[in-house]
Amino acid sequence: RSGTRGANAAMALTPILFEDIFEVVKRDPDGKKFDRVSRFVCKSDLFECDMTLDVNVDVYPLEVSKKYKVALASTLNQDGSLSSDKYDASFPAISNQPSLMDKYDYVMYGKVFKYKDNNTSSQVRVEVYISFGGLLMQLIGDPKKLEDLEVDSPVYLLVRKV
Repeated sequence: RSGTRGANAAMALTPILFEDIFEVVKRDPDGKKFDRVSRFVCKSDLFECDMTLDVNVDVYPLEVSKKYKVALASTLNQDGSLSSDKYDASFPAISNQPSLMDKYDYVMYGKVFKYKDNNTSSQVRVEVYISFGGLLMQLIGDPKKLEDLEVDSPVYLLVRKV
């Protein structure tokens, strides 16, 4: 999948590409593979999405049956202005400027690397895969809710407990 961002992004002044509340339903469903990383299976409240997410549990331990607000953003700047690909002294974490990070507990930076159809006889769904430096996220849901996520586009994952 490639091209320009969907109509939602063109009209919006927000850097948020996707946002929902997820309940953690399982931890390490295939067994623990790494010391400090766990894979969590989650279901969303609002958009009926399924998410599998790798998290460094030493940094941010998610809990089964708890709910978390999860957002994907194109930038951490609240005004939606894009961040530079290179060192930038105005980057919110460096300049102490307000940013989306202020509203969340756990933030990762990554890139969308795969987008594919996942259609069944009853539903039209897509799968979006994002890598955060080797920690993976799979998001399955309605194509209209995930249309702003494009292959090779950088994204920030933001998580906080509800």
